[in-house]
Amino acid sequence: MLEMLNDLYTTAQLYGRLLRDIIISLIFIWTGALLPKLHVPDRSLDGKTAIVTGANSGIGYQISLDLAKRGATVYLACRNASKGQEAADVINQQVKRSATGDVKGVRAHVAQLDTSSIDSVRKFTKTWAKDQKGRSIDILVHNAGISSAPEGGDVTEEGLGMIYATNFLGSFALTALLEPKLASGARVVFTSAVGQYAGTLNGILTSPCGVPKDGLLDKLLVRKMPDSQHYSNTKLMQVAFARTLQRRWNQKPFASKALTAHAFMPGYVFTPIFSKTASLPIYVDPVWWFLKALTFLSISVEQGAATGVWLSTTSDLEVRRHGGSYWDRMTRRMTPVDVMDSGVLERLWQCWERDAGVEWKAA
Repeated sequence: MLEMLNDLYTTAQLYGRLLRDIIISLIFIWTGALLPKLHVPDRSLDGKTAIVTGANSGIGYQISLDLAKRGATVYLACRNASKGQEAADVINQQVKRSATGDVKGVRAHVAQLDTSSIDSVRKFTKTWAKDQKGRSIDILVHNAGISSAPEGGDVTEEGLGMIYATNFLGSFALTALLEPKLASGARVVFTSAVGQYAGTLNGILTSPCGVPKDGLLDKLLVRKMPDSQHYSNTKLMQVAFARTLQRRWNQKPFASKALTAHAFMPGYVFTPIFSKTASLPIYVDPVWWFLKALTFLSISVEQGAATGVWLSTTSDLEVRRHGGSYWDRMTRRMTPVDVMDSGVLERLWQCWERDAGVEWKAA
């Protein structure tokens, strides 16, 4: 009986901490502009190689710029190569202007990658292996994402849910295919969101390929499931993936490589992703409606990217010790993943492998 009471007390404490962190995150979302500015300590990244997806604008662009200024060679993996090249040109110009000495070589490069297409992911990794001639990857930032699917484009040509494929599954496949190229001490970072607290993972276990299915409320309101819900689900998947990925990397033969995976919340940053959010009545998608109406509460993209840059560069022992975590303002927070059964996470991994058509090599 005493043991059962202790278990109940421990569980209650766990859920209490989770509730506390949810409340804190929600407060930070709406008060971010009033909070102290985050500062990422400088650290030389000379000789390091980074890949950042969705890097031609917003948080991905800012992370790429900050990594390049610190000396890393950064590959902007973008769906639109021409926009990616424009961003790379600006980054290279800014790096030269901010450098105290001569900058040798070009820091920012462009590579074509559409994370909504598993075929594109495969082509990207094949091109990387061919052109880079064994170059290892020190930093891999999964930032590409969409807030809503284009009209009539809820499903990709490969039969995958558009938001699911773009925001998550492409990253899952990319990490699997690039895993052998990760250098010792490599960092893998996911741009998640506070919306992950509203996410659910049951759908992916019952709905192959993440194809959207309307719930009872959606049918009653004569609408499709809000894109904001699909978005939240994918952001929770990123957190779950970071956790299961870290568990894999803590085992042999990966343990000696000291690889780490993390997810972070940038805060409420009004980036170009919102310009792609469909303008819908409030009853159809109240979350996106309110966010677009309250842009005066948003923070700068520099502040939004800060935690991601910090996770990519810091030598902080807490970050190294707590791989697989979720971070908000450079602070580790609890998420629903912390109270999930490990069996559920294993089943999710199997679903992701099935949908992506990739098989991870045995640890």
